[in-house]
Amino acid sequence: MYKINDITYEQIFEYIDEFNKKENKIIDELRVFAEQNNIPIIKKDVENFLKTFLNITKPKKILELGCAIGYSSIFMSSVLNDDVHIDTLEINENMYNTASENIKKFSLTNINVILGNASDIIPSLDQKYDFVFIDASKSHYDEFFSLILNKLEKNAVVICDNTLFKGYLCMDRSDIPKRQKTIYDKMTRFLENIKKNEDISYNMLPLGDGLLVIYFK
Repeated sequence: MYKINDITYEQIFEYIDEFNKKENKIIDELRVFAEQNNIPIIKKDVENFLKTFLNITKPKKILELGCAIGYSSIFMSSVLNDDVHIDTLEINENMYNTASENIKKFSLTNINVILGNASDIIPSLDQKYDFVFIDASKSHYDEFFSLILNKLEKNAVVICDNTLFKGYLCMDRSDIPKRQKTIYDKMTRFLENIKKNEDISYNMLPLGDGLLVIYFK
């Protein structure tokens, strides 16, 4: 357990979470639903960071890879007061249906949910985006990043969630459970390619399960 003067990381996280807490009935309702149904959504610290990021950058067109129940898209729309268009991609039909219902429930006409494999859909998109949020299949991050490059506006920012893959990326490969090695290898390759790319700058932040922020020089 990481400690500073006998204060645990959990205590720090709880204090920051409480400090940043502001009531948002729509978002709070969706988070409770996700937690009750074991549906993965962005962590609270990632949400707090995105709120600050969105308020500063104010993107007009957002592409999200990995919609799930629509939590992140609805959250981003609420931060930007609907002054944004969001295309969000989801491969799972049940999740797609739930997200569509949630977005309709809250009358959010600026969010477009697209059902299908991101690898197939991205090339057909006719928009350019100033912000892309990747929170989809971790074994395909490298492919997704390559596909979105010609869909970005100048000075676009790409944020990738879960890039530490439960902390496995900090471990030696020999210590990784066999069933996790494929994702470990593919995420490692993605991160190595990011480090080699001289056209971008990047920072990995200790938020959620590793938040990678990429911006173009």
